[in-house]
Amino acid sequence: MTTSASLQAPREFLVSRGPRTVGFPTPDQIRASIQQLVSDNELDQAQQLAEEGLETYPDSEGVLAISALVAIVRQDWLCAVVMLEKLTFIQGDRASDLTRMMLERARKCRGNAMPTKRQSIAAAAH
Repeated sequence: MTTSASLQAPREFLVSRGPRTVGFPTPDQIRASIQQLVSDNELDQAQQLAEEGLETYPDSEGVLAISALVAIVRQDWLCAVVMLEKLTFIQGDRASDLTRMMLERARKCRGNAMPTKRQSIAAAAH
């Protein structure tokens, strides 16, 4: 298992090397490192790694999901909404009920709950 310490030097690593470089962290390794940082209550480092992970893997479902959770923990509702909207767009019909629920929660916390009429239209479409 990769420890947070082994992937904590990503600032230089991610900036100077690309994802096609041998030994470069995969989206799963980045996700696991962010998860470990959050469990260690290292939220600033988790946020920094999330930003770098999204720069490198902007369409990675795992990186988007964990980055959205970091935003939720930090109560950065705008960031959470943006990432969860992108995640649900990428996943389409595969988006889980939990993801959709977290998106709606983030919207409400931000003060942008989806209007009831749009909710019923969206529900009818699925």
